[in-house]
Amino acid sequence: MGLIKAALAAGSSVLADQWLEYIYCERMEDNVLMRKGVSKKEGSNTKGTDNIITNGSKIVVGEDQFLIVVSDGKIIDFTAEAGQYTFDQGTEPSMFYGGFGKGLIESFKKFGERFTTGGVAPHDQRVYFVNTRLIKGNKFGTTTPIPFRDSEFGMTVDIRCYGEYVMEITDPLAFYHSYGGNIEEDYVIDESFKDTFLADFLQALQPALAKVAMQKISYDMLPGAVTEISAAVKECLQDTWGSQGINVERVSIASATPTEESAEMIKSAQGDRLYAMNPAMQGARANAAASEALVEAASNEGGAMTGFMGMGMLNQGGAMFGANMSAQAQNTEPMNTMNVVGGGVETPVAEEQKVEETKPEGVACPNCGNIITANFCTECGTKKPEEPKEKFCTNCGEKADSNAKFCMNCGTKL
Repeated sequence: MGLIKAALAAGSSVLADQWLEYIYCERMEDNVLMRKGVSKKEGSNTKGTDNIITNGSKIVVGEDQFLIVVSDGKIIDFTAEAGQYTFDQGTEPSMFYGGFGKGLIESFKKFGERFTTGGVAPHDQRVYFVNTRLIKGNKFGTTTPIPFRDSEFGMTVDIRCYGEYVMEITDPLAFYHSYGGNIEEDYVIDESFKDTFLADFLQALQPALAKVAMQKISYDMLPGAVTEISAAVKECLQDTWGSQGINVERVSIASATPTEESAEMIKSAQGDRLYAMNPAMQGARANAAASEALVEAASNEGGAMTGFMGMGMLNQGGAMFGANMSAQAQNTEPMNTMNVVGGGVETPVAEEQKVEETKPEGVACPNCGNIITANFCTECGTKKPEEPKEKFCTNCGEKADSNAKFCMNCGTKL
């Protein structure tokens, strides 16, 4: 028994005058996944038996609908193409799979049953329409933090995220086999359905985010990584939802927020990176650490005088350390040194000023090392390299080094 397109069946002398039933389905609401077809009796067939499809009946399939014909609980035919069809008990299943692909044939072989009845109606025949539109509005939020390996800082942070996923029925035959059964009216998305699918989704989200992290996507970039997250979640749900005829079409993360402990770790890592890039701030940190250590030493046994004398020594040394670091950053020599004689400390004395050889202005040739003062090297003809452009902080306006990634004044990422 199969479905014949009405345009072909209209010329048949056997079926032309046998439009005894008219089976159709109104447009299904967004929360309806499957609906049993409604039959209207026509002509002299006003006392037909329910759940029996009269031979020659007309069935209409709308857009975004998938038709399944069931006999005694077995799928005997289907179509994914919109249009009018005639039900003929004496033919083999026609199986119009439309845009779903030939994979539906394999599902039919697995869940259906090929047979004809020779014109004798089976005991129970039904028509079901599956909603093939996108199922939107599925909200999710993580109840517990998810560990995420952040590529920017090279450490694992715990994040909470929320958003929405969109799903669709990609194999209606497998969906009917898993969820439909012989329903009498509608199969809808109720609270039980939402809870079950949300639990499956959240279980797949953690390994999916681990796959995304391996693509060097940091936690604060997750809201923009829709394609990568959707593909990863789909892969992780293949064994559960995929086998039931359901697929994740899109996953959107609206917000990914680190926990309080992880936020402190990130803040500390940002600070360490900032100091590592700024020698002057390294000297200031060394001075502060030396002062704190000597204040503690002054309170210990041995007297406050010894502690304060030591503090004076290290304060001078710390100041010189900061000056040395700043001088290194500017490629200059420190002005003073400290002489230590017999365990005592002498007043810093000025060194003889070193007279540096006057060098011509220009830049070193990247090829031969010659100083280029014009547009090309006079030794090898290499073009003078362009000087790096000045970089300024977009937050405070402070000038920054061309290779810097954070502002030394306010810490803003450049």
